[in-house]
Amino acid sequence: MSFAPRLLFAAAALALASPSLAQDIVVKGKPVAETAADLAACLKRDCPPDEDIKATLAHAENLFVNGDYKTAQRTLHASMGRNRKHGEAYPLQVSDLFRANSRVAEHMGEARDYQLSTLDMRNTLRDSFGKDDFRTLVADIEVGDSRAKLGFSEEAEKMYRDVEKRALAAKQFRVASFARVRLATVARNRYDLEPTSANRKELDKRLTLVTDNPLPGGEEFVLAAKVLRAKSDRKHGSTASTDELVKEFAAKGGASRPLLLYSEPLARDDPRSAGWPDGFDNTRNASLGTSTNRYGQWVDVGFWIGQNGKVSDIEVLRAKGDSAWAKPVLRNISRRVYAPLKTDGDSTPGFYMIERYTLTARVTDGATGTHLRTRELTPRIERIDLTEDPAEPAKSGG
Repeated sequence: MSFAPRLLFAAAALALASPSLAQDIVVKGKPVAETAADLAACLKRDCPPDEDIKATLAHAENLFVNGDYKTAQRTLHASMGRNRKHGEAYPLQVSDLFRANSRVAEHMGEARDYQLSTLDMRNTLRDSFGKDDFRTLVADIEVGDSRAKLGFSEEAEKMYRDVEKRALAAKQFRVASFARVRLATVARNRYDLEPTSANRKELDKRLTLVTDNPLPGGEEFVLAAKVLRAKSDRKHGSTASTDELVKEFAAKGGASRPLLLYSEPLARDDPRSAGWPDGFDNTRNASLGTSTNRYGQWVDVGFWIGQNGKVSDIEVLRAKGDSAWAKPVLRNISRRVYAPLKTDGDSTPGFYMIERYTLTARVTDGATGTHLRTRELTPRIERIDLTEDPAEPAKSGG
């Protein structure tokens, strides 16, 4: 398993169609005791930094998958303390360590830790490879993503524009295409919030730049732009572009792996509008020590994607705490639209997916006029993919 990103731009483009920007974690099922022993043995023999980080990531990911977020965070923080100074010698490994911590911080509601770890990840790569290396440019997009997720869309937009400009100058056309799709995402979000003709015109302009004038090597981002258009159109009452995408894949014989074409937004700003259970209690202005135990609850949801792209057999596989809050998650998954899959002779291929959803709220400092750390009043649902890499389709039993 790996918290590290897959720096394949096709994967990055397809991630734009998912409900979240989170990177994948691949479940392999190694016991926590074994990864703990591996890390302890590594440290005991004073292993090199790259081996230390590899063992740390394996154990932290294992802890995360098993729901022990706090120990995963402590494990990562300890390794960051040991290995931050080795960023020049091991830039990729150290940047992966910071990135992993940012993922865990998201699910714990630790916005500052998430923000700083994302910046440390980017800075480590920039210091070693320069600001126009493709790894740094992609990391800058990740920083932009973090600003967007924390509510600073204008800052994110400036970062995406800067990456686009630098990538074009460096002839990193795939990165430039990635940045253009991100800029279209900002425009789409703006139009969804304020559906004016001016905002629609700007969205169309940014999408058309990608779909009608693809840069060399960036053709796969055309699909990402089409998906964005379909998502926006459906939100505003039109299914025509989604139907066209489905027909396009059917005509080509189907997709070879799960490709999400549409998912309804999972409302986070108003829990009740998202269908959260009656009686949800956010325990206002409570300190972290006494706040509701709902935070940190999580569910692992499994489901099949059939050959026709439809979702079936949705179920909660594991949960920590009362999973009633996850009802809108299950409903959201049931309404997704995936691309039709390639057929395998007379059989019906399918993919089994597992996703982790965590109920959390962001941590703030001094919101009550004291030095107590508190949680924001608005709950959030964070998502991350736990699916084993679906390189080959599985066969659905029954």
